[in-house]
Amino acid sequence: RRRGREGANGMQMELALDDKSTKWIPDQGVSQCFKCKKAFDFFNRRHHCRCCGRIFCDKCSSQRSTISKMQIDNMVRVCARCYSNLQRFEGRDVD
Repeated sequence: RRRGREGANGMQMELALDDKSTKWIPDQGVSQCFKCKKAFDFFNRRHHCRCCGRIFCDKCSSQRSTISKMQIDNMVRVCARCYSNLQRFEGRDVD
């Protein structure tokens, strides 16, 4: 099941809710962090959340988690929102 949502620059984003894959947003279409809106440049780099596929700066995607619904057992970069949801889904305490 997927839910469409319009994102930065009017792009249509697909958020994976319960399937095993996530559609990543292409780098070219994003000029700022999805959360803090800080512009990307040589020093402020783009990072994909491995769970939702959105693009964030390092600060806004600094959390790491496993993603069992996607069969990812090693710790990967996720945004704060996905980290919180994953911790609840996995039954772990959130910091």
